Amino acid sequence: MLGWGRWGSDDELGSLNLLGAKEVQRGVAEVRDGAVISLAAPITSGRGFNIVGRTPPVHYMVRDGGDYAAGLTERAGFGFADDVVTLPTHGVTHVDALAHVWQDGQMYNGHPASAVTSRGAAKLGVEKIRPIVTRGVFVDASPGGCRSADDPIHVVELQRRLADTGVELVPGDALLIRTGWLDAFAAGTADGSSWPGLDRDCADWLADSGVVLVGADNVGVESFPSSDPDCQVPLHIALLRGHGVYFSELMDLSGLVEACRTTFLFVLAPLPLVGAVGSPVAPVAVL
Repeated sequence: MLGWGRWGSDDELGSLNLLGAKEVQRGVAEVRDGAVISLAAPITSGRGFNIVGRTPPVHYMVRDGGDYAAGLTERAGFGFADDVVTLPTHGVTHVDALAHVWQDGQMYNGHPASAVTSRGAAKLGVEKIRPIVTRGVFVDASPGGCRSADDPIHVVELQRRLADTGVELVPGDALLIRTGWLDAFAAGTADGSSWPGLDRDCADWLADSGVVLVGADNVGVESFPSSDPDCQVPLHIALLRGHGVYFSELMDLSGLVEACRTTFLFVLAPLPLVGAVGSPVAPVAVL
């Protein structure tokens, strides 16, 4: 069942409507010792994740120390360096805007796919995503290694692993799931053509749980290739399009494994790229 119209026919926030002061305070209440863990993978020039259509980042200097060594003089009492980065918004640790996917010509809440043009998204763009500050819940679905790409995480397993932590999802939570793919990619034992992740049968349960965001250490949160013969991203369609639940991908969750923490304060904010359908992010967990 679609969640369209829940917050009005013009809504562009989706699950962000579930976040209020109470949810922020619940997240803050998880802070015990103040340790901060970055959940972002490094961005290195020329190194991507071998994902079709997403070129590696490019970083170059427009002014550096060599310019001054070659004769450029410092002015007004200082010298400086400047640089430029170009990257695919979905090729690094990122969050998907609700304009990222559609089906049958419709995006979340029935907004038309035609609202996304060569100029960007006139509806559901990433600039509509407010900073997400809430309770994070972490599930390690591949302790000690990486799952096989043909071993999707079904809802029964996800429920069991969550129950084993003693934590129950509540509306407004951000759920982060480790599959081991990012570590395996760094070790050269995985590539961007397939990855383990959530199965499509997790959709209804996650929507009913009221999660505001689902994040993972893989390319797409859900497993790929999909077991659905009719759609290769059924979880995106069911959750992001169907209920306005946000996806954050290519997250580095190794710090949470080392910290042995299941719940924490989770903070994520996209760049306000007007009309973009995704944004690089540097999310953090505060323990």
